[in-house]
Amino acid sequence: MYTKLIDLGLKGEAFPLFEGSDKHLRSFTYVGDIVDGIVSVIGKDIIIDGEIINLGTEVEQTTQEGIEAVEKVLGITIKINIIPKRAGDQSRTKANIDKARLLLDYNPQTTLLESVKHQVNWYKENFYSF
Repeated sequence: MYTKLIDLGLKGEAFPLFEGSDKHLRSFTYVGDIVDGIVSVIGKDIIIDGEIINLGTEVEQTTQEGIEAVEKVLGITIKINIIPKRAGDQSRTKANIDKARLLLDYNPQTTLLESVKHQVNWYKENFYSF
């Protein structure tokens, strides 16, 4: 969602948003926090052998809060194009990271706003030319 929001926001184009999905709750996780979790596995082969471990964040935010974070970082209002709901879309998803905390001492720290700042900078450095 974020790369497309950033791209369309910088181009001044409308972002397609499924009807009602602005209220959906998600646990958006910064990729750097995921990488930290993966790296924390090193040297813990015996502890994690055969385990299934979720990485993510337990912090839930709405899709609308995600849109607002991108708008804040870009300093613009993103145009939204509401499109019909899609079948089967989940109104809430959240990572359960209890096992990751216990076995890996995993503790994601990056806030949504910090994550968006990183992604906007990455996008501008790699894909966007003024």
